[in-house]
Amino acid sequence: MDDLHLLTLLAVRLRSRGNVEAVRLTVGDLVGDAAITIDVAFESARGLEQVRIRGEEERISLTEAGIAELAAYLAADTDVAGRADLTTAYEAFLPTNRDFLAACVGWQDGGADLADLAEVVARLGPVLDRLSELRSRFSSYPTRFDAALGEAETDPRWVDSPRFDSIHTIWFELHEHLLATLGRDRAGER
Repeated sequence: MDDLHLLTLLAVRLRSRGNVEAVRLTVGDLVGDAAITIDVAFESARGLEQVRIRGEEERISLTEAGIAELAAYLAADTDVAGRADLTTAYEAFLPTNRDFLAACVGWQDGGADLADLAEVVARLGPVLDRLSELRSRFSSYPTRFDAALGEAETDPRWVDSPRFDSIHTIWFELHEHLLATLGRDRAGER
């Protein structure tokens, strides 16, 4: 399997039942090339029955074979030292994640504003820098957060709408990316 195929599987997991276009954009983010085409990799994954498309909105999800293939790739992707570094970065992410969730609840309840969310995102900077050093596929997150924060200044939907690459959508994707990379799930978090 080539990296594009495996990044396509990762993008399907990160987009959590997104459509082909959402997965295409996420792969572009992961490899740092927005113009990248994933059609061959996507069709290969379909042919290997690693992804499936469902419903009128053509939502994509991983099959059991796709989940297993992605888990094997990500497990092989890091040596022991690399895994320790990624785990350290993940553990540094967790307190900021709790603060982000509290800020999101505050946003929805009117007890927090965009500045509060921006402050939490800014505190994530050192973690994102370290993750980008460890794996280039994490390097698009700072730019994406900056873009979403900029859009949210004039359109509050960019804070938490699942229809945009909103602040919450990006955060959720980053969290899922960390979990996938470390072979963890949300149920096992502290």
